[in-house]
Amino acid sequence: MSVIVKSLLLIGFLVSCGTTEESRYRDTEALERPPTVISSTAKEQRTVDDSSIPKKKDITGLGSDVYQNTPTQLTIKQPFGEAWNTLGRALKQSGIKITDHERDKGQYYVTQDTADRTSFFAKATAFLSDDPTIYLLTVKDDGEETTVTATMANATEQSSAAKDDMPQPSAEGAEDLLQVLFKTLRDKLEEE
Repeated sequence: MSVIVKSLLLIGFLVSCGTTEESRYRDTEALERPPTVISSTAKEQRTVDDSSIPKKKDITGLGSDVYQNTPTQLTIKQPFGEAWNTLGRALKQSGIKITDHERDKGQYYVTQDTADRTSFFAKATAFLSDDPTIYLLTVKDDGEETTVTATMANATEQSSAAKDDMPQPSAEGAEDLLQVLFKTLRDKLEEE
């Protein structure tokens, strides 16, 4: 019987709590409301950025800004400082090794390995081959232009020239070297 009494008391308590009529819980007029958005019939004004980023040159190389005077001389239409840097980039891109350089004298000492080193046998016997010929590139300022001449370095600068049984390199190598540089400068020179 005590269970029934306790149950009735609990039901009475719950009913009394649920019948409270307070207007603050039922009236939502006092609550904050979001603002109303008024849409206009006019379209939004959008700004379009018409400026452009300058594109890199589509053409690689100097084009007509370099020309060949003789088989062993070419001219770059740049002042000495720019031409010196341009020639250095062209040497690297052509795969021509710079052994030494003297900017104040305007001289690059370079070697060009013309031997085919692609086969396994050629790579394995490369240490037995001759020292490559050293060429001298002379860069001279000529106002707004710069001339580049190619010659073989003198006998004291040639490491293989001291050997008597080795044939002396021909002057055609200097012409070939300058021709490779000319093609790189004119057609293939890439910006850094």
